[in-house]
Amino acid sequence: MYSSEMRRDAVARTASSSIAEVAAELGVSPSSLRRWMVRSDLEDRPRSGRPQIQSTADQVVEALVSTAGARISGKDYSTRALADATGLSQSIVSRAMRGMTEPRDQVRGGDEITVVAGGFPLFIIGIRVADQRGGDDTAGEGAERGGGASAVSARRVQRRIAGIVAGLRSAGVQHWPQRFDSEHRQTDAAAMLELLRAGGDRERFVVFDPFGETSSSSGSELAESANIAVYREFAEFLEDAKSALAACRDIPGSLLDMLAVRVRHGFEGVMWRQSSQADARRSSIISDSMEISSWLPQETRSITEHLAIALREEIIDSGYEPGDRINPRLLSRRMQVPRSSVDAALRRMVDDKLLDGSRGGSRIPLITTLDVLDLYAGRMAVGEVLLRSLALRPKRYFVPVQLALRQVEASAATKSGIDVEDADLHFQQELARASGLRQSTRAFEALTLRLRLFISVLQLDYSPASDRILIDDRAIFKALSLGDADTAVSAWRGKVDNAVRHMAGLFARRRFDQDLWAQLTRRR
Repeated sequence: MYSSEMRRDAVARTASSSIAEVAAELGVSPSSLRRWMVRSDLEDRPRSGRPQIQSTADQVVEALVSTAGARISGKDYSTRALADATGLSQSIVSRAMRGMTEPRDQVRGGDEITVVAGGFPLFIIGIRVADQRGGDDTAGEGAERGGGASAVSARRVQRRIAGIVAGLRSAGVQHWPQRFDSEHRQTDAAAMLELLRAGGDRERFVVFDPFGETSSSSGSELAESANIAVYREFAEFLEDAKSALAACRDIPGSLLDMLAVRVRHGFEGVMWRQSSQADARRSSIISDSMEISSWLPQETRSITEHLAIALREEIIDSGYEPGDRINPRLLSRRMQVPRSSVDAALRRMVDDKLLDGSRGGSRIPLITTLDVLDLYAGRMAVGEVLLRSLALRPKRYFVPVQLALRQVEASAATKSGIDVEDADLHFQQELARASGLRQSTRAFEALTLRLRLFISVLQLDYSPASDRILIDDRAIFKALSLGDADTAVSAWRGKVDNAVRHMAGLFARRRFDQDLWAQLTRRR
């Protein structure tokens, strides 16, 4: 490109020399020189051509990735899939993704996320640093894999880092410094500072603090802590946060799902703790039977049912899809049971056709719509037999059923799909166990295990149906308490029919044969 000074000099020379002579002397074409001579302004003009779209593409990709949740690890969020969804080129999408994550060689694994808390004017990410002496379970796990390798693939961690970074940007955290401090404060800063003080020796915090809360009189000692990195500039905070996340062996799907739900609200009052997630998993794995009385038998979940519950969490957390191979090491860590127990349970699930073992190992099965209708029709039929038997039994057998119903009531109030699903299936299991029919109860429990797996693989969300589930369960229990088997069976049939229709509504792209469903479940 020629400078404006050179163009002026060339035009000036044409006053004493011909256009051809000046063009040859300066090495320009005569046509260019003629254009310069008729121009009134020889200053540089904006260059024509394709406009820069990368910044716009970054925003589009961020918007999609920020709401992906744990599914960011799946095929639907590969750069090719995102390019197809947005109409952008794959190279542009790849550049956008690289800007939100760390290079693969920087993903080194070992550390663990302990807390993520946010709300104007602070955002905190807490990381437990791996014990370099190899004294904790993280180091042991790394040794099992051959050194300090991550327990999951580097690409998965890269994608999940992008999910968190996209969430922070899409939620507008970078704009917090432009707010008026006193008018927009929605979080108790003292509580957030106390969270930093409570960190252990091996816990490191990365903090976005645009207004210097950590250096104020109430938090001045925090600013001097070697374990707390405080940033007033968002870009610097984000770079350190990405580096800290790249050092983690994994990023929990429950954290990504929570941020995906809250991103539209600006991350006000966000709180995720590793301890609360672990406690919740332990409470779901430990026997859920209650201390009722000495004359009622205690029922406990089998290792297979424990595994079905943990497998559901792993499917949700890891973005498993039909046909994917299950990692028993991750399940062992999630369930907090020996690897040998998990391997044995997986083999039993393969033998029971709950999992696919045709290609070696244990894989998520392929599920057809006919499988779904078959399963629900079978549960409806066996459930009718169990309810008719239970309606004839003494009322003392209803105690565990009533307690299970209270769990459904408590879960429905939270509007959590997973909690409602768990509580409802537990209520149904207690109905079966109280019936006194051992063979039918075993058949019903086997169908329940299969149902848990279907719900997991299809990623069904039952939170919109929580009120309907509670109404159905109450109607069943009330009818049984009155000894009215016909009404209980009618409510049960309506409940199963509602479940099938709910599934059909959530998965409209799948074709459910309503005529077949009517034929399978019609009264004789």
